[in-house]
Amino acid sequence: MKELRNLFLRYVVTDRKTPEENRVHVGQNLMLLAIFMFFIFIINFVVIIGTDKKFGVDLSEGAKQVYQRTQTVAAKRGTIYDRNGNVIAEDSTTYTVYAILDQNYVTASGEELFIKSSQYDKVADIFKKYLKLEKDYVLKQLNQEGLVQVYFGIKGSNLTYSTMSSIKKAAEAADIKGLSFETSTSRMYPNGTFASQFIGLAQTQEDDNGNKKLVGTTGLEAAFNDILSGTDGQITYQKDKNGNTLLGTGVQVSKAIDGRDVYTTISEPIQRYLETQMDVFQSKAQGVEASATLVHAKTGEILATTQRPTFNADTKEGLTEDFTWRSSLYQTNYEPGSTMKVMTLASAIDAGVFNPNEIYDNTKLTIIDATIQDWSINDGTSTGGYMSFAQGFAYSSNVGMALLEQKMGDDQWLNYLAKFRFGFPTRFGMGSEATGLLPSDNIVSIAMSSFGQGIAVTQTQMLRAFTAISNDGIMLEPQFISKIYDPNTKTTRTAQKEVVGNPVSETAAKQTRDYMVTVGTDPDFGTLYSKSEGPIIQVGNQSVAVKSGTAEIAAEDGSGYLTGATDYIYSVVAMVPSDNPDFVMYVTLQQPKEWSGLFWRDVINPVLEEAVLMKDTILEAVPNGKKNQTPYKLGEIIGTNPGDTADELRRNLVQPVVLGTGSKINKVSTKIGSNLNENQQILLLTSNLENLPDMYGWTRQNVEVFAKWLNLEITYKGSQSASARVTKQSVNPGELISKVKKITIRLGE
Repeated sequence: MKELRNLFLRYVVTDRKTPEENRVHVGQNLMLLAIFMFFIFIINFVVIIGTDKKFGVDLSEGAKQVYQRTQTVAAKRGTIYDRNGNVIAEDSTTYTVYAILDQNYVTASGEELFIKSSQYDKVADIFKKYLKLEKDYVLKQLNQEGLVQVYFGIKGSNLTYSTMSSIKKAAEAADIKGLSFETSTSRMYPNGTFASQFIGLAQTQEDDNGNKKLVGTTGLEAAFNDILSGTDGQITYQKDKNGNTLLGTGVQVSKAIDGRDVYTTISEPIQRYLETQMDVFQSKAQGVEASATLVHAKTGEILATTQRPTFNADTKEGLTEDFTWRSSLYQTNYEPGSTMKVMTLASAIDAGVFNPNEIYDNTKLTIIDATIQDWSINDGTSTGGYMSFAQGFAYSSNVGMALLEQKMGDDQWLNYLAKFRFGFPTRFGMGSEATGLLPSDNIVSIAMSSFGQGIAVTQTQMLRAFTAISNDGIMLEPQFISKIYDPNTKTTRTAQKEVVGNPVSETAAKQTRDYMVTVGTDPDFGTLYSKSEGPIIQVGNQSVAVKSGTAEIAAEDGSGYLTGATDYIYSVVAMVPSDNPDFVMYVTLQQPKEWSGLFWRDVINPVLEEAVLMKDTILEAVPNGKKNQTPYKLGEIIGTNPGDTADELRRNLVQPVVLGTGSKINKVSTKIGSNLNENQQILLLTSNLENLPDMYGWTRQNVEVFAKWLNLEITYKGSQSASARVTKQSVNPGELISKVKKITIRLGE
C-alpha cells in the first residue's frame, strides 16, 4: 500500500510547472473550448436555418403553437326542403347557459363578473321560471366547491334565442353579472312530427380536436350526410406572449365549403295532412306498427310517407329507450299477403292464362301435402263453393290465385316475379335497405307466393311493382329527391323519372286496374265492400282501383305462423282515378289491438281526397329556371359492391342499371373519372350475370355497350332518334344469356 502511494506522488510532482505556466496553460485550454463551442453554435445555426428542425422537431410549427391559434370555421349544413321549397330541416343557433363562480374573474377596473353566493337564490328562481329547473338542483350546482364555472344539464342546453334573451334580461334586472352563454349550431325541424323516421336526425358530434359538427345519424340526414355536411374551413390568429388572441390578425387558411341543399319530392301540405290522419287511424287500431305512403303514379315520386310509432324531430318527444329507428318503408322484410295478388293477376293476364269467366271450386286446393284454403274457409264463415276467376280476385281467393300460378307454371311465375324485381332491393338512395326474399325452391312455396305468403318484400319493392300497374306496364324507380342545389357554385342537379322495366303489357295493367275496382264495388264478392256501409274506399266521385291484404306473420323462432286473433299484417293499395291514376297509396298495419276494415276510411279516404283536390299544386313541376348543372365525376367503382354503388349514384341523381347478382362490379359503361350528367343511365356489370335483363328504357348507346360485353349480335328497328329508348326486345328477359346469340331491339320515344 505504501509503495502505491509513493508511486502516485511521484506521478503528481513529475513535470510540475510554475503558477505562471499553469495560468497560461489554463488560458489556452479555455480558448480552445470557446472556439469549439463557437463552431458547435455555428453548425447548429446553419442546420436550423437550413432545415427548420432540431432533434426532429419542426421549429416553425412549434412557434406557431406558441404565437398562433387556428380556429375551425364550421361549414353550414345544407337545408332539406319539400318539393316546393318549404323547409323540412335547417341549421339554427342554440345556446347553453353556464354560471361563472371564479372570484378572480374581474375587469381591469375591478368590476366583479362572477355570481356572488348571495345571488344564488335569485339565479335559482330565474332558472325555475325559464328552464323549469328545480331550485334545489340549481343551488346544488352553484354550491359545488373548487369550480370556476358550472353547467346545468340538458335543460340548460339547446336553448332558443328567445329563452336565452329572457334569461339574460332577468339576470340584468337582478344585477347578476356571472351568467353567460355558449353558442352552438343545432338542427331545427320546424314541422315537428313530419316523416320523422324517413328524414331522420342530424346531431352534434365532437371530433378528436374538440371541434363540434352536425352529423346525420339516421334517415335521409345520414344517407345524404356527405352531400349535406360540406367541408369546414380554418382561420389563423396571432397571439401575444401571454397567449391572448390579437384582434384583426385573422388570416383565412382555407374557406368553408357549405353543404348542398336537398329538395325532396315530399309535399308539405299533404304530408302534414297524412300525419294528422295517421294519428286518428292509429288511435283506433293501436297497431304494433302502422305505415302509409303516397306516390305520384306517373313518376314514382314519394309525395308523403309516415309510420307509427314515430317522434317529434324538433322536441324529440317520443324517443323512448325502446324506440326503434327502423324505417318501415325500406328496412323491413315482411310477407305482403293479398296485395301481391295485384301482380299475380297482371302476370296471368299478360301470360294469356286468365279467363275471367272460368269457374273453379274455392273449397280447397291440395299441392303435394299442403292444403290451400280461402280466408272464409279458415275463419269458418263459409264452407266454399263455385266462383269465376274474376269474382275470385274480388273475393281475394287464395285458391284462385294459386290456380292461376299453376296455369302459368312455376318457371314463368318466377320469371314475372323477377321482372317485377322482387328479391332485389330498390337501391333508391337511402342505404341500409332490406333485400326481400323470393319463395324457396319448392312448388308449395312458389304457389303460396301467388297470394303473398312464402315471399318477403319491402314496401319500396311493393311500390315499385305497383307503379307498373298504375303506369300501364312501365315500372318506375321510387324517388324521394327532386333536386340538389350547390350554394357554393350556384349549380343544380335535377331529377327525372327513372324507368326500371316493363314487366307486363299496357293491356294487362289496365285490365288489372279494372278488376281492382270490383274489390271495392262488388256487393257479393268485394272484400272492401261493406254490406252495411257500401264501398269502404271512396274518393269523391272518382273510380278507385283497390286491393286489400291480410298476411300471416311468421314466428321468430321459425315454428310457423302466429295464431292470435289479430296477429296479421293488414294492408290496402289504392290507385286513383282507376282509368288513369295520378296517385298510388299503400297502407300497412301490423297486429292491431282493435280491428275493423272500416278503419281504412280514417286514413286512405281523406288523404286521397285531399290529394285529388290539391292535385295541381302537389304535382306541379318544381321551378328550376335557367341553371348550370353541378358536375359529378364517376369514381373508381370497379371492384366495389354494386348495391352500395347504385345507392351512391342515385344520391347524385344518376340512374344505374345493375346487371347480375355478383358481389363486385366488373365493368361500367362509362369511363372512370368522366363527368356524369343528371339522370344519365349507366350500366354496372357484376361478377355474376346469367339471365338476359329487361332492357326496356335503355339508351341505344348502352345496348351497344352491353352487346359488346357479351358478344351479342343486335338488329335495330324503329326510331333512329338520338333520344330513342328500347321499347321491345325479341328475347324475353330471364332467358339464359348462354343461349342468346342474336337479339332484335325496337327503339321508340
